[in-house]
Formats: sequence, structure tokens, C-alpha cells
Amino acid sequence: MSEKTLGYKELLKTLLEYHINFIKRLSREGYEQTFSVLLIPLPDVKEKKIDELVTPLLRECDRLFYIEGNLIAMLPGTDWNGAQKVHETILEALGEAPVEDCVVEYPTDGTDAFKLIGNLYARLEEIKS
Repeated sequence: MSEKTLGYKELLKTLLEYHINFIKRLSREGYEQTFSVLLIPLPDVKEKKIDELVTPLLRECDRLFYIEGNLIAMLPGTDWNGAQKVHETILEALGEAPVEDCVVEYPTDGTDAFKLIGNLYARLEEIKS
């Protein structure tokens, strides 16, 4: 696993909080920003495969997390529609069957890291049921 590519569970919340604070600072200066977080359940995919096939498709600023069989991508400057396209691209690259999207967007789906993560996993539960 490449530490640069795949982040660890404890870093996800910290990264989201950092990015939210950065966006708030930019908005005070007149720049409106958004970002999305997507989750794809991939319990049977090896992290090495994700690193080799998905990482080259993403931008340098995007961050991947593989947490408990779920691939989570934090996509700065990407709205919900852009995250949809990334979702499809990742599934195609891994040769996985299409699955319903699980995407949250800041600030639409939450204004802090806790709400975003909670809404992301709530969306996953909706998809599963």
C-alpha cells in the first residue's frame, strides 16, 4: 500500500476538517468552493489493485482511503456530478459491476466532518437496504 495514495481511517476526519476550514477561509475572500466524498463498497478488492488501477486516474489533490472494505475518495473542487463521473470511472477501472452511487457534497450534505461522514454512511445503508 502506498502511504501517499491510500490514507488511513483516522486521517479521513482530519482531512475533511482541514479542507472545510480552508474553504471557509477562501469564502471570506470571495471564493466559493465545494468538494465531494464518495464511497464504493469493495470488500473483495485488494488495496494493491486499487493503488495500481485507480490512483493513476485521479488528480494529485484527490485522496483515497480504504476503510473496512470501502473505498472512500475525497475529491477537492468536485461537485456531486463530477463525483458521479469519478465513481463510474473507478468501477470501470477495477472491472467491477455498476453499483448505486454513494456521494456526499460539502456544504450541501453537511457543514462539518462529522455530518459528512455520517451522511455518507447513512447513504450506504440506504443503498444496502
